[in-house]
Amino acid sequence: MKDAKSIQEDLKNIKLPAWQLDATTPDEYHCCEMTRGREFLVRMMTGADPSLAIARFAKENNIRFGKVHATFMGGFQPCKYFVWIPDYANPENWHREGVAVNTNLTMLTSIGGMIGQRPVRGSNETEPFVAMHFVAGGGWDAPTITGHLVEGTLVKGCMQVFITELLDVEALAPVDIFHEAYSYPENFYYNTKKGKPE
Repeated sequence: MKDAKSIQEDLKNIKLPAWQLDATTPDEYHCCEMTRGREFLVRMMTGADPSLAIARFAKENNIRFGKVHATFMGGFQPCKYFVWIPDYANPENWHREGVAVNTNLTMLTSIGGMIGQRPVRGSNETEPFVAMHFVAGGGWDAPTITGHLVEGTLVKGCMQVFITELLDVEALAPVDIFHEAYSYPENFYYNTKKGKPE
């Protein structure tokens, strides 16, 4: 990992796309219009891993991009998730993540996320991946927890989510200024009917 000074030097020599730069005004934003496709209700039972099950569902239903939303029912045991953790060697590194694990039974109260595409190693192909943030808690011995859900989380009981397919969209990969081989979804998107931005 590069230090903050090295990153600043890199930034002087790299032209980043507008969607990857810090905002120049408080009301600045970037957007990509999409078209809603098919709608699904996906059910998972005890022992299913939501990240793996939804990725398989997307692959089998040929969903390149989609949103995961409006969950109801379900709990996790265990629940594995990314949280931001301090980087004492480099305090400028605010985006460092580590996996936290809660083995107590938790009640899922909210989840939202996306289905996207990521490169398959050693190939020019892509495959579906799922990125979801969640809020859970509600057990007598489980505090409210939240974060980025990771593989290894298992459903306890029944979990159901709505999945909406998104059409007319393609990914733009970020310029990797941190030399960390950014993983998706740190990218942005463009509407294929309107064309790739310059």
